[in-house]
Amino acid sequence: MAENKYFTALSQYGFQTADQNFCVGTWRNYAVALQCYSGKTCFLYVAIRVPKEQLKAFRQTLKPALKAAVGKKAALYGIQPNFVQFSLRLGRADNALQEFAELLEPLTAALWENGVGPADSCALTKAANPDSLCLFTAPGLIGYQPVCAAAVRQADYALQEKTEENENNGSYATGLVGALLGGLAGIAVNLLIIVFLHFISAWLFALIPILSFLGYKLLNGRTDKVSVLIVVAISVLSLPAMVILELAFEVIKEYHAPLGEALGFGLESITNPEVLSAMSRDLILMVVFMAIGIFVGWSFMRGQINSTKLQGSRAKLESLRPNPNYNTELP
Repeated sequence: MAENKYFTALSQYGFQTADQNFCVGTWRNYAVALQCYSGKTCFLYVAIRVPKEQLKAFRQTLKPALKAAVGKKAALYGIQPNFVQFSLRLGRADNALQEFAELLEPLTAALWENGVGPADSCALTKAANPDSLCLFTAPGLIGYQPVCAAAVRQADYALQEKTEENENNGSYATGLVGALLGGLAGIAVNLLIIVFLHFISAWLFALIPILSFLGYKLLNGRTDKVSVLIVVAISVLSLPAMVILELAFEVIKEYHAPLGEALGFGLESITNPEVLSAMSRDLILMVVFMAIGIFVGWSFMRGQINSTKLQGSRAKLESLRPNPNYNTELP
């Protein structure tokens, strides 16, 4: 799929490309964002406001309405208080204009007929009658959302101040201490699961880099690319540390050895080829799971560093457009 051809076609309806993956605009006064990657499946986000306690009932009534309206061409993918997400199965790019009209019309009609109108409050401040629309890509707030432009600009200004403060006063030294403490917490969780439940998980291994990074931030570490490398290094070193501690625990459990002696045995054993050979299956599994855990943690950490946050904030500002539902006569 040539996604630019879809986005170019939609420009005839006033849609605009917000970044390489999102095309944003409005349809029947609903703020919508189309997200495309590759293939013929895209995600459509429609901005709404539904209280959490009503989401389940809304989902149950919307699903059959959608099936009757569009069949298998679109499906309800998820609902959050601030948006509803549909998956769309698209055909040829040269037929995009007609295809989107045939999908967006029944989708927005189904929302309206089920009592859910266009979002009418600011995604940031909850204020009524927001004057602008803005693209969000954060979990829980995805899509083209109504906002008060002043709130978006204020949030950007506050982020710039916070970033400047961190770059001027953040410390790699204190951050390193926090990262070590966070990493130890992640190691402790995994060791408890391994020792008592005899179970290891890539998701639990991901706790090590994530908790390490949170510890780094908590102790005012400078959050740039170096901070990610520090956390990755600690995560890699956590593997032999976990093996040593696991061996030490087994010695204490089996022989009631003192802690110092057990740790010495664990440290000595990790360099013993026979011990490593006997543990080879578990070691390979741990290495693979740690690699997966670091990959998961890497995605989280990239979103937390200063440059990424500033880039995201700039993208929000660049996507600001007037809200067609804004009523200038309201106070």
